[in-house]
Amino acid sequence: MQISEVKQALSRPSIHWLAIFLPISLAIAYLPGFQNEIFLFFTSCLGMVVVAYWLGNATEQLANRVGSVWGGMLNAAFSNLPELIFGLIAVSKGLGPLAKAAWTGAIISNMLVAVGAAIMVGGYRYGTVTFPLDRAKDAAAGLMIAAVAILMPSIYAHAVDFSSETISAADVIKNVSVWLSLFLLMAYGGSIVYTCARFRHSEPARQAKNLTEAFVPEEDVEVSWSVSLSIGVLAFSSVLMAFLSNFVADCVDSVTAGLGWTEMFVGAIVIGIIGNVGAIMSAIIVALKNKLDLSFEIGMNAASQGALLVIPTLIIASTVVGNPVDFLFSPPQIAALVGSVLIMTH
Repeated sequence: MQISEVKQALSRPSIHWLAIFLPISLAIAYLPGFQNEIFLFFTSCLGMVVVAYWLGNATEQLANRVGSVWGGMLNAAFSNLPELIFGLIAVSKGLGPLAKAAWTGAIISNMLVAVGAAIMVGGYRYGTVTFPLDRAKDAAAGLMIAAVAILMPSIYAHAVDFSSETISAADVIKNVSVWLSLFLLMAYGGSIVYTCARFRHSEPARQAKNLTEAFVPEEDVEVSWSVSLSIGVLAFSSVLMAFLSNFVADCVDSVTAGLGWTEMFVGAIVIGIIGNVGAIMSAIIVALKNKLDLSFEIGMNAASQGALLVIPTLIIASTVVGNPVDFLFSPPQIAALVGSVLIMTH
C-alpha cells in the first residue's frame, strides 16, 4: 500500500480515529496533575473500542493465512479475547460482581445487539431479509443448552433451603461452579473438534469464504497481512487491552460513586457492548452484503463461545488467584439471560 493510499484511508471517517484516546488514557493514568478517574474511565472505554476492533482484524487476517481449519479454531479462540482479558483483570482485583455483570452483558449484546443491528441494517438496505431456519435453530439450540448450564447453580441456590444443612450454600455453589466449568470447557473442546471435522469434510470453500468475511470490512478484504504482522498486532492489541481493562477496573468505584451508575450497568451495558465491537461490526458488515444467515451465526456463536469458554475459564482462574467467583447470578441477571435466549429462539 502506497503512502498516498494510507493518507487517503486515514482521511476518511474511521473507527481508527478512536486510537487518539489511547495516549490520552496513558497520560491521565500516569502523568502527575492529570489524574481524573472518571475521565480515565471514559477515555479507556473509547480506547477499548478500537483495540477490540484491531483484535478482530488481526485474528481474521491470521485466519486467512493459516487455512480454514486452523482459521476456524483461531476465530473461535480469540473472538472473545477482550471479554477474557477484562474478566481476568476484574477477578484478579476481586471485582466478582463486575465480572459477572460483564459476562451477562457480553452474552446479551452478542445475541440481541449484534443480531438486532444486522437485521435492522439489512432490512433497511434490502427490505425483506431471510436466513435458513435450520441453521438458526441449530445455533439457538446450542446457546440454549449453554445458558441453561450456567444458570443451573443459580436456580438451585434460589430453590433449595440451606438453613438446615451443615454446609453453606456458598460452598456448594462454589464447588458446583468449578465442576460445571470443567464440563463446559470439555463441551467447548468437543465443539472445536466438530468444527474442524466440518471444515475438513463439509463445504470447505463456503466455510473459508465465510471466515474471510467475518471481521474485515468490504473495502479491507483485499489487504493481506503477513503472519508476523498479524501476530504482532494481536500481541500488541492484547497488551493494550490489558492496560485499558486495568484502568477501567480501577475506576469503577469512582464512576459508581460520582455518576450513580451501578456495577451491573457498567459491566452489562458498557463493558458488555465494548468487548463485542468486533462481533457487532462483523454482523453488520455481512448483513450489508445481504447475508443475514452469517450475521445470525456470528452473534449466536460468539454468545455460545462466551458461555462455553470465557465464563468457565474465568471461574477457574478466579479460584486459582484466590478470589473465587461462582455461577450464582442475581434474579435480574437470570431474567435477562433467559429472556434474551427465548427471544432469539422464537
